[in-house]
Formats: sequence, C-alpha cells, structure tokens
Amino acid sequence: MAKTRSKGPVSPKTPLSDKIRKIKTKTSVEASPSVRKVKKGRVEKSAKPSTTTSTTVSTDVVSDKVARGAVEQLSKYTSAQAKESESDLFADEEDDEYVYLQVTTKKFFSDKPNFKPKVIKLSHPIIKEQSDLKTCLIVRDSLITKQEQVEKIESEQIPTLQKIYTLHDIKTEFKPFEKKRQLYNEYDLFVVDDALMNSLPSALGKVFYDNGNNKIPLPIRVTSSNSPKQFSTITFKNQLDKCLTSTFFLPPMGVNILIKLGVINKSSTDDLAQNIKDVMKTFEVSSLRSAMIKTSSSPALPVFYSDKLYDSVDVLEKAKSAKKSDKSQLSAFEKGLLELGTTEDVTKIIGKKLGQKLSS
Repeated sequence: MAKTRSKGPVSPKTPLSDKIRKIKTKTSVEASPSVRKVKKGRVEKSAKPSTTTSTTVSTDVVSDKVARGAVEQLSKYTSAQAKESESDLFADEEDDEYVYLQVTTKKFFSDKPNFKPKVIKLSHPIIKEQSDLKTCLIVRDSLITKQEQVEKIESEQIPTLQKIYTLHDIKTEFKPFEKKRQLYNEYDLFVVDDALMNSLPSALGKVFYDNGNNKIPLPIRVTSSNSPKQFSTITFKNQLDKCLTSTFFLPPMGVNILIKLGVINKSSTDDLAQNIKDVMKTFEVSSLRSAMIKTSSSPALPVFYSDKLYDSVDVLEKAKSAKKSDKSQLSAFEKGLLELGTTEDVTKIIGKKLGQKLSS
C-alpha cells in the first residue's frame, strides 16, 4: 500500500506549474525598474540635493571666483599706480579711491527723465568709519515750524546727522547757483523727505541731479504710519541706517550707469566681491549686455558678458515696427493701389517710393 501510494499515476504537474508561475511572476516584478524606484526610495531622496544645488548656483549672475579675481587684479593695478605716484613730488595726498560697477544694458533704463534713485542694499557698507561722514536732511515745511523741534531732533544725537533744512530754506537761502554748489560740497550724504521728491529737482537743479553725481538726494520716510503729519525720530533713524548701508544710482535715459561698491584701499577682496554680487542680483540677466569694475583712473575689468545681444522677441518687435513704418509712409490711395492694382500701375505710380521693397 505504501508503494502504490507513493508511485501512483497521480499528476503532480498542476501544483508545480502554479509554483513556477509564482516564481516567474516574482522574478519579473523584481526585475521591473518601476518597482525598484518604489522600493528603493532612498536613491531618489539622495538625488534631490543635487537639484537644489544647481538651482542655487544658477541664481548668481557673477560667480564668486570671477568677482574675486577681478577685484584682486584691480587692487594690484591701483597698488602699482600708488607706488609710482610716491616718487612724484607734486602728487596729491592719497584719497579714498572708490570702486564702481559699470553696467551696460541692452535697452534704455528710462525713456524719460527720472529723478527717483534706485537704492540697493549691500552686504558690506561702502564707508565703514562713519565718524567723519556728514549727512544733511531736507524735510517739508509743515514738519518743522519751530526751532525747538530742530533742537529736539539734534538732542537725539543721530549718527552722521549734521544739518536739517526745510524746503523753504532751500528755495530762499540756496537759490543762486554758487550757493547750491557750496551746499553740495559741504555734506557727504543728502536724505530727503519722500513727500518732496517732485519738488526737489527744480529747487536743487543740475548741481545735484546732473549725470554722474554721487550725492543724489535719497528719498526716505520721516513720519510713522500712525502720525503721518509729525516727524518720527525712530522712523528717520531706521531709514538713515538703510541709506548708510546701501548704494544707489539714478536711472538714465541711456544704457550705461556707474554704481559705487566700496573703497579699494579700505575694503577687503571678499567684501567688494560680495557687493558686486549684491548689485548684479537686482538686474534681470536678459536685460544686461555687460558689467565691469573700475576706479576713476583704472581700466575696466569685465565680470559679465551677455551671450545674446538680441532676443527673438526684440527681432520680432523690430520687424513689426519696420512694417508699420513702411505702411505709414504710403497714403490711403497708395495703399489701396498696392493691394488692388497691377504690377505696371504700382511701378509707375509708387515704384520710386517703394524702391527695393517692391522687388522683394
């Protein structure tokens, strides 16, 4: 009975085939790349930091290596020039030599005169020793009506603040051109009540607002939101601190600007390099043609060049404007003739006017 039971004609193939199917299915599942990604989620997580790293690098218009290299070369040049001037008996005493970022854009900054400066926050202030810095404040007439108010502000001993003028003072005391020039030379920084931005250009004139000036009055808030008609010392202090740690430029009706970055003989390479990156971040990369650093007496060293001078959008806009100008040169009769007339009639009547455009 035992032998018959063990070697009977019973077919064992059916359960075996089920096992084989299960094994095959298991093998195919393990070989599937999609399941591997699900099971090995750690691999996908490790790939994420590389994506964020590349995004961070792409946000810097100028790399740290390029910025530092340009500053180092500029520093070497100015040091060599300083040594040469030491042997000159008639050379002036060493003054603070400022470093500027010369930015050139593809299009005009402004299509009309703009008297509101663009203020850019810097990681490292241009003037670190502010003990010798003199600031002049200009406010609206209604904020300061008595001498006691001026004395109260002066008693706060706000750093760098040397003088306070009202708009009436500017219009009466500094009406002559020579007086305005004296005012310009007397102080290092001018801050103005933002309510006077439209009145100051005519009151101060081109002495302050001419191209290339480094003392353009910076608009600030001098009142709090709770008391808009009363001078706020706290608000003024905060606004002044921002100005002292920022640089600025006046958007011109052109493509070139100079932005002050620091002092070459008093700022470190790292500080100037970081300030370059701070300023460059405020511009759209697509709008820039080039950016260079220089002093008033040195050659310009490039830190950025654009790969494309014109985008496809600019070319299309130029083509559209050209078509519009072509059509605008023709009268209504000539436009109708161009659409409905024969080639002979068009050639006889407006052939000379169209010139090469007819043949094309």
